[in-house]
Amino acid sequence: MSHLFDSAHPQPAGYRDVDVRQLAAERPSGLHLVDVREPSELDGILGHLDGVRAAPLATVREAAALWPRDTEVLLICRSGARSARAATQLVELGFTRVMNLRGGMLAWNTEALPVVRLPSSATPTLAEVRDTLRARLPGVSDVEALPREPSRAELGAVLDALQATTPSGLVDTASFERTLREVRDLLAVARSGGASR
Repeated sequence: MSHLFDSAHPQPAGYRDVDVRQLAAERPSGLHLVDVREPSELDGILGHLDGVRAAPLATVREAAALWPRDTEVLLICRSGARSARAATQLVELGFTRVMNLRGGMLAWNTEALPVVRLPSSATPTLAEVRDTLRARLPGVSDVEALPREPSRAELGAVLDALQATTPSGLVDTASFERTLREVRDLLAVARSGGASR
């Protein structure tokens, strides 16, 4: 068994959290990587890790029926929330070496770690992320105040503020939440300056 599991942070539900840098530094052979996102998300802007098996959250229990209970399993999703739920399910099924990738593919991409992504997925610049946010949320003062070349921290702070306090007069909150999610995904993969590739 690997040092990765032993050094991961224990959670009350019985699984352990692994930091993205920890996984990047030590990816033991035999580690069972399972991505619990929907199939379309694996080919989305955040991409996926090389060698993952897809098992959407709704199918994890069924897929796990074929795995030995002492297999080291590391679960992955967009942000770490769905994979934490899947990790809890596996512990309930009797798996003993279950891990969750803390922060998911958002954290992995923010650290600019290797990812499998469709060639058509253009990596935006931070300015393009700002422009997308402005186009989707016209007239929102926090968004309008962003500089021409914002930093990752400035964009993240605006997204956090919008998440904490929904702009007044907003009618379609589902669309607003979807916009924040999509822009946060773009921010995770964005790079500073220059033209899109």
